[in-house]
Amino acid sequence: MAGIIHGRVTVASAGTAVRFTTVPTPIKYLLLDVPSANTGNAYVGDSTVASNNTPVITKGTTRDFTFRHDVEEAPGDLSDFYADVGTNGDVINYLAITI
Repeated sequence: MAGIIHGRVTVASAGTAVRFTTVPTPIKYLLLDVPSANTGNAYVGDSTVASNNTPVITKGTTRDFTFRHDVEEAPGDLSDFYADVGTNGDVINYLAITI
C-alpha cells in the first residue's frame, strides 16, 4: 500500500556516510531538501558517498528522483541511500512516496 513518509538525516561527523534507514523501504519518489541553515553542502549516494565522488546538493536547494516500478524494473529503496555533508551536524530532510 502506497504512503508518504518523511524524515531527517543528521550527519554528526562530516565525511562519514549515514544511511537513511536500515529497513528496506520500496519507494517510487524521493524529494531531498538541504536547508539553507546548513553550513555546507550535502551529498547523497550509496555507502561510498563522499564529496569527491558524488554530485553536490547545494544548501538551500531541493533535488527529486522518480523511480520506475513495473514488472521489468525494481523500485528504488530508501535503505540504499546514504548521506554525507561538508560540515558536522548538517542535515538532509526527505519526503518519499512508498509503494
